[in-house]
Amino acid sequence: MDKDALNKITYGLFVAGVQDTNWFGGCIVDAFMQVTFEPATIVYSSMNKNRTGEIILEKGEFTISVLPSDVHPFVISNFGYQSSRKTDKWANVPHDIVNGLPVLKDMAAYYRCKMVDARDLKTHTLFYCEVLDAWSGTKTPLVYADYQKSMKPAATAAFMEFQKTKISPLL
Repeated sequence: MDKDALNKITYGLFVAGVQDTNWFGGCIVDAFMQVTFEPATIVYSSMNKNRTGEIILEKGEFTISVLPSDVHPFVISNFGYQSSRKTDKWANVPHDIVNGLPVLKDMAAYYRCKMVDARDLKTHTLFYCEVLDAWSGTKTPLVYADYQKSMKPAATAAFMEFQKTKISPLL
C-alpha cells in the first residue's frame, strides 16, 4: 500500500481544548470531520495515549478551534510538541474561555462539542459528538497539506526558541 496516498485526503488542522484538573489541556487535531448537518454531528479521532482524549472520555465536552491559514507556527508546536500531562499549553497563547472551555483568540471558527459515543480503535479512540455551539470567523482555515509543505519547519523552530527562552512569542 502507498501510504503517501493517505496524505492526499484533504483536511484541516485544529486545536482541541479541555478542562483538566489543574489547568486546561489541549492538543493538535488533524482527524476531525462533520458527518451530519442536522443534527450537527462530528467525529474526532484521538490517539489513546493522548491526555486530551482521556479528558474527553472523563468529562464529555471539549472545544475545537479551527486554525487559520495565517496561524503563528508556535501555536502548532505549542499544542503538538508537548504533553498536557506536564504543561499548561493554554498559558502560552491568547485565548478566551467559552462555557468553561478554552478557545483560541486567533481562529477561523470554533465548535463546542459533546461526546455521545466513543469507539476504541486500538491505537485511537473515535469520538462521535454533537455540536452544541459553533462560531465562524472571517479567516480562511489552514489545510493540513499546506502545513506539511510550508509551515512545519517554522513550527519546529518556534518551539526550539520557546524551549530556550520559555517565553511565548504570542504573549
